[in-house]
Amino acid sequence: MSWDELIRPDLAPLVPYAPGLRASQVRERSGKDVVLKLSSNEHPCGPVPIAMAAMREVLPRMNRYSDGGCTALRRKLSERFSVPAESVVVGNGSNEILRLLAQVVLRPGDEVVFAWPSFVVYPMVTAIFGATGVKVPLAEGDVLDLDAMLAAITPKTRLVFLCNPNNPTGTIYTKADFERFLAAVPSHVLTVIDEAYFEFVTDSEYPDGLDYFDGERPIVIARTFSKIYSLAGLRVGYAICPPKLAEALHKVREPFNVNTVAQVAAYYSLDDEAEVRRRRKENQEQKTYLYSCFDRLGIQYARSETNFVYFHTSQPVEVFQALLEEGVIVRDFGNAPALRLGIGTPEDTQMTIAAFDVIAARLGKI
Repeated sequence: MSWDELIRPDLAPLVPYAPGLRASQVRERSGKDVVLKLSSNEHPCGPVPIAMAAMREVLPRMNRYSDGGCTALRRKLSERFSVPAESVVVGNGSNEILRLLAQVVLRPGDEVVFAWPSFVVYPMVTAIFGATGVKVPLAEGDVLDLDAMLAAITPKTRLVFLCNPNNPTGTIYTKADFERFLAAVPSHVLTVIDEAYFEFVTDSEYPDGLDYFDGERPIVIARTFSKIYSLAGLRVGYAICPPKLAEALHKVREPFNVNTVAQVAAYYSLDDEAEVRRRRKENQEQKTYLYSCFDRLGIQYARSETNFVYFHTSQPVEVFQALLEEGVIVRDFGNAPALRLGIGTPEDTQMTIAAFDVIAARLGKI
C-alpha cells in the first residue's frame, strides 16, 4: 500500500497550522524569568469570575455527554442579539464554524474570495473542500479593499470571507464601505463576516454585521468567546445565519461538538458586560502607550481595533529574534515585512516598550 495513493493528492500543498512559540520554550532560549506570550491574540486575564465559578460547579458531572444542541447557550445568544434560536449555531471555536460553512457550501471548482493577508483558516478550509482561493491584496493602510473584492467575484464564486476587524492587521472597513459592498454582491455568494474581535472595537464607523442580518439574504456572522472573554483554551464560537443554512450546518457538525465546560463558561460569561467594558477600555489604553513608543522609534504600524498591533519592519527575522531574546513573543509571517504584537496587561506593556527600546538601540532601526 502506498500512502501517496491512499491520501488525497490535493492535500499535499497544505501545511498544518503552526501555533506560536510557548512561553516555556522561550524561557529556556532567552534565560528570562518573565516571558510575555503576545503572539496568539489571547486576552491576558483569565475567564470572568462568574464563569470560573460555573466551570468548577459542573466539573463533577463530566461523566455525562454535553448538551449536543447547546440549547441553553443558543437560547441565551438568541435573546442577547434578538435573533431566532434556530439561527444560532455553536461550534468548537469559530474555526469549526468556518470549516462547517465551507463544507456545506463548497463544491470542487468553486471559488472563495478573501483579503490577504487575513485569517489563515480561510485558504485552509477552501483547499480542504476542493475550491480555489482568490486572494485580494489589502488597500493602503492595511485595510480590506471591498471594491477590489467585489471585482474578484465571478459566477464561480461561492463564498466571500470578510474579517472585520481583520487579523493580522487589526483594521476595519467602515459602514459606508460595507453597505456599498452589500448592495452589489451577487445573490449566489455567501458573505461570511468574521467578527472574532468585534468586542474590542471603539470606532463608531464600524459596521456591526448583525445590523444587516435579516435571516433571508446569504449573510453569516461568526464570533468567538476566545478573545475578550478569555476562553481560548475551551474552544467555543458561534454563528448567526439564516435558518436553512443553520440546518445544513447541524447536519455536518460532529455530535457533542462543544464540551460541557465550554458551554457553561460561555453562557455565564455573557452576564458580565461590566468586565467586557473594562477590558475594552484597558486594551485601548495599552495600545495608546504602544503607539507612542512606535511613533518615537519611527516604527510604521496600523491603527488597530483589536487586542493586537500589526507593525512593519524591513528586518522581520532579526526583530522577531531580538524580541525573543528580550522575552517577548510576537507573531511572525515568514519573510513578510511585518510582525503582530498582542496587547497584554499594563505591566506587559511596560516590559514590551523597554524591549523595543533595547532592540532599537541594538539594531539601529526596526
